[in-house]
Amino acid sequence: MKELIEYIGKSFTLSNEITNDLKAIIIERNIQKGEIILQENSNRKIQIFVASGCLRTFYKTKNGKDHTLQFATKNWWISDYMTLFNKEKSLLSIESLSHSKIFIIEQSQLEKLYSKYPEFGIINRKNLQNRIASLQKRIFGLLTMTAKEKYQKFITDYDIFEKVIPNYQIASFLGITPESLSRVRKEIANS
Repeated sequence: MKELIEYIGKSFTLSNEITNDLKAIIIERNIQKGEIILQENSNRKIQIFVASGCLRTFYKTKNGKDHTLQFATKNWWISDYMTLFNKEKSLLSIESLSHSKIFIIEQSQLEKLYSKYPEFGIINRKNLQNRIASLQKRIFGLLTMTAKEKYQKFITDYDIFEKVIPNYQIASFLGITPESLSRVRKEIANS
């Protein structure tokens, strides 16, 4: 749990009281590769902090095709934000792509902490705003970058996990086909 406390402590001075209340609501889990933490159609409203490993959020179409929305590695947060803030069931699933250590916080418990410690809520809401901005940058990149530029950004952002994440998931994250990903890799290797 110290990973999450240290992470929060970088932007906010945690009193012993806040630290104890936070520890009381955090669910610590060590999960295996392939384990689903949040299943689509769930009403569960959670935020997940990744202490180690790699997770992804994805949407599966009726014909079984995966669309990866987000990867999260060490010190990143991941959630189904549509479910978190709306009264709808999750459209996304969250899966572990490697052995991972995570901390889960139920949104209802977090809201109670925000009420009790408004200053803590302000810092965490700024953190959430940064996550939303990051997702918007990703969408902008999907709309404006070439396949090669998308892949180069991916290997910059996820270098240590590029070999762990299956090609079809990388391709779905980049919004390209696995065949296009192979062509881009070959082009980069030959240049």
